[in-house]
Amino acid sequence: MSTVVSHYIGGIKRSLNDPFFKNSFFMVANKALGVATGFIFWAIAARYYSVNDVGNAVVLISAASLILAFSSMGFDISLLRYFHHYDKTRAFNTSMVVMVSTALVLGILYVAAAGYISPDIAGLLNWQYILVFLVFVGTGAAGTVATQTFIAMRDAKYTFIQNLLYLSRIPLLFLLAAFGFFGIFSANVLSYIVAFVFVAWILQKVVRINLRIDLEFIKTSFRTSSRNYVASILYNAAYLSVPLIISAQLGEAQAAIYYIAYTLGNFLLQIPISLSTSFFVEGVYGENLKKNFIKAGLTVYSILVPGAIFLFLFGPAIMGFFGPRYLEGLELMKLIVLASFPYTIYSLFIPVLNIRMNVNTIILLNAIIFAVLLGGTLLMIPAYGSSAFGYALIATFMIIDVVILILAKRWKWI
Repeated sequence: MSTVVSHYIGGIKRSLNDPFFKNSFFMVANKALGVATGFIFWAIAARYYSVNDVGNAVVLISAASLILAFSSMGFDISLLRYFHHYDKTRAFNTSMVVMVSTALVLGILYVAAAGYISPDIAGLLNWQYILVFLVFVGTGAAGTVATQTFIAMRDAKYTFIQNLLYLSRIPLLFLLAAFGFFGIFSANVLSYIVAFVFVAWILQKVVRINLRIDLEFIKTSFRTSSRNYVASILYNAAYLSVPLIISAQLGEAQAAIYYIAYTLGNFLLQIPISLSTSFFVEGVYGENLKKNFIKAGLTVYSILVPGAIFLFLFGPAIMGFFGPRYLEGLELMKLIVLASFPYTIYSLFIPVLNIRMNVNTIILLNAIIFAVLLGGTLLMIPAYGSSAFGYALIATFMIIDVVILILAKRWKWI
């Protein structure tokens, strides 16, 4: 027995010394922490704020998230690809300046157009709220650059610490309750500022922060970043537009219910995302693609199966914790959990395409996701309410998996 135990412990130690598993462990742990803290955060918000306040906060956070997705300009992928091979200081500072500047410009444009995009929110915004909103998108973009830098360094433990600091938003919920929906939003903003102080302190030990743009880095990464940017926009636009659509068609309360269900079900989607990111970094460092693809796939499904069983068994109790009204999102949560299985194939195929510089195929796949996911959700909302997103999500990635199978056979990968 002692021999078996020793062998098992030895296997764990070897796995943690493997850069792939080490990086993956911290990224999965980071996602798990994010879901756990998100669960606590929104549970408190649901109990101390009205459903409409939660719904309005969801709309504002979704708008900020959409802006952050547009602000990446593809440099989040370029950082992962070129950080190891290029001058680290130049790569970091160029990405930081481009992404933060773009986020602020898009934030200003959103505020100016809020009356047309989110009329209910526009009527609630004053100049102080607008300033806080811009701080949120600016620090959010800076945090994204830091996260990608830590992953590119193969030191994802810092992203875990970064996420720990976001815990500060939980006590802030109580302190800001008097501000209604903007209290929820501001709690997130202040936690981003706290995390940014830590990020700046750690990163200045690795790179020299001077916020200068290196035109050579932009030129070097432009081909990859520009096409990855298009692919990213197609992918994120569908996901991040859904809360805005649900709010517009079903009301703020249903947007809140959707967001809680999505936050819980989305935990399983984050597992393949984490492993695929680690898979991509190892590929950039020259590790064996086929070996790491199999390794990543087995690891993902070994976590997904027990995770899905857990959420199906305890989902009602978890959703009910937010309040009786939020049980309306139980069906949607289960659908998202089921979607994580076909989604895994897509998430592991994308790094292979990126490593092989086949970004046009990523654009094709993400265009299909955009059309089917967003179109399917819009078509099914009248019949299924917010659960329309769950049905559309499953259909989308079943179609995507068929396309991937056809492409893999055509390229003689299988």
